[in-house]
Amino acid sequence: MKPKDTEKLLELLKKTGSIDAYLQENKDFLLDCNIKEYLRALIREKGITIVQLASDAQLSERYCFQLLSLSNPRHPSRDVLLSMCIGMQLNLDETQTALRIAKLALLYPKDKRDSILIYGIEHGKSVMDINELLYHHNLKCLCDS
Repeated sequence: MKPKDTEKLLELLKKTGSIDAYLQENKDFLLDCNIKEYLRALIREKGITIVQLASDAQLSERYCFQLLSLSNPRHPSRDVLLSMCIGMQLNLDETQTALRIAKLALLYPKDKRDSILIYGIEHGKSVMDINELLYHHNLKCLCDS
């Protein structure tokens, strides 16, 4: 089945006479997982460990285990999620999908900080490399308090 793009879904949603019919007809195209499930699936798919993710994302192992625990109600902030995505070497589409699933703001190229983050993701930069770019441009680094 060919996926429907977001614009096509929006067009269908605007024209629908019944939300129930829309949801049923498009159920295969709607996001149906939470951010923890998505991240855990990506970790399995990429064949990495949570310990490796923590190191690459510049986060503590304990914090990563807590955030990925299905029994823990905490969810990652936008910057922590971005650090995790970058640590997993996700591409821009995968990163934007993670942000959508987490119901967080997408990376926006008109925002200077987000532009640097997009650049870093597109060029395979590490969290440390991206933080250096952010710092150089007097912008908040990922996961700064």
